[in-house]
Amino acid sequence: MPAARTTDDQPSLLRQLAAIHLCLGLIALVVGAIVLHRTLTDVVWDQHRRSLLASGQDVMQRLRREGVEGLRRPLPAESNRRFDAATGSMRYAVLSLGGEVLAISPGAQEVLPKRDEGHLASFFREGADGSNVWGITERITTPRGPVIVQIAQDMDRSYVVVDDIAPAALWPILTVLATGSLILFGANALLLILMLRPIRRAAAEAARIGRGGTTRLSESGLPDEIRPMIAAVNGGLDRLDEALTWQRAFSDEVAHELRTPLAIMLAELELLDPGPARDRLQRDIEGLSQLVSDLLEAAEASRELPVGDSPFDLAELAREAAARLSAMAERSGHRIVSPPAGPPRLVRGNRDAIGRALRNLLENALAHSPPGAPVDVLMPETMPDEVAVAVADHGRGVPPPERQKVFRRHWRAGDSHRPGLGLGLSIVERVVRAHGGRVEVGDTPGGGAQFTITLPSAAHQPTPEARQRQVAAASGAAD
Repeated sequence: MPAARTTDDQPSLLRQLAAIHLCLGLIALVVGAIVLHRTLTDVVWDQHRRSLLASGQDVMQRLRREGVEGLRRPLPAESNRRFDAATGSMRYAVLSLGGEVLAISPGAQEVLPKRDEGHLASFFREGADGSNVWGITERITTPRGPVIVQIAQDMDRSYVVVDDIAPAALWPILTVLATGSLILFGANALLLILMLRPIRRAAAEAARIGRGGTTRLSESGLPDEIRPMIAAVNGGLDRLDEALTWQRAFSDEVAHELRTPLAIMLAELELLDPGPARDRLQRDIEGLSQLVSDLLEAAEASRELPVGDSPFDLAELAREAAARLSAMAERSGHRIVSPPAGPPRLVRGNRDAIGRALRNLLENALAHSPPGAPVDVLMPETMPDEVAVAVADHGRGVPPPERQKVFRRHWRAGDSHRPGLGLGLSIVERVVRAHGGRVEVGDTPGGGAQFTITLPSAAHQPTPEARQRQVAAASGAAD
């Protein structure tokens, strides 16, 4: 039965994208406005500082050459106009290191010197009287020692020049915009990654279908735009399950219907006189019987394998499998060597399924052993939490490059003329993997192949959940 599909209320993917983009846009607007304001403020102040230094160049040069006494002579005409209270907006004040005013321009007594908590401010945007005056403080070395110069400008004058501000602010603004674009791009990439998480989760669920995991995709937590696709996929899986169920039932029924008539035909052939015609018919009917057996095997292999939790002795099961096939082995000129009696080797699971896996290994070993060669059933020593059983033949063995392929369905190692569908070893691997174990192929001493089944011991059997994880992991590794 398909697993129940859970749903919950999940906002539309488009609504989520719109809401998150709106939030990102508002955040970008606020942050951009703050950054742009700070950038423009810094650019304006830097340009104004350059302008103040350029306007006070004559004052500072005269101080460096002549000291404070040099300011008693008139400045050059342009500088004199700038620092005149009536015609200019510039002001200056020269102070000693102790803060005593040594010289001051006309009209600057109210705004200069500008002090900040008792100290001369290195830059300021307000005069000593609170007027709108921007200024800087510089230290100048004169012939008679260092002095402090404050140069300021009255920003309320209408002819304050700001022509250089726009060109100077161009590159900082471009930098801010470029950085914002990169941040927005990264935010969008992260947003897409987060929004695609439900789709990646659905893809992971789809990868686990048929590997011991979920049988259908969950619609829980998916956006509205994705749910119709998931529902369509689940519907397709439902229809596929129905078709496979019908196909398995049909193959099973046909095989069962054919088995009885074929058995009757074989029995009636025994009543005929020996001869070439009877031998040919017997071979043909035996081939059809093998095909019917393979159809039943294929139908059973495609079903979900029930794994029980009952303990049983793996060594005893191996001896039973060897005894069951001993007559067939003798007819083909072989001998099956059973493991000697010993302490129980307990495991948990489906005893019939493990027994069938052992019989498949024995049949495979008999088919690949040369005439007269024995087939050995062994109980190798393993780790304390594991139990192992091995079937060894003395045939040509399995080359290392082919050992990963030997458990695939319908695969044969260069002997496609053999009857059967090539499902025996794939069923072995499937049964063992369902029990949380592993099956491996190696070399038999002296030549041949040795197949070893290793299962968790009954004392260390994994929980059903852990076993399901082991089955899923083993399926992924096998693929």
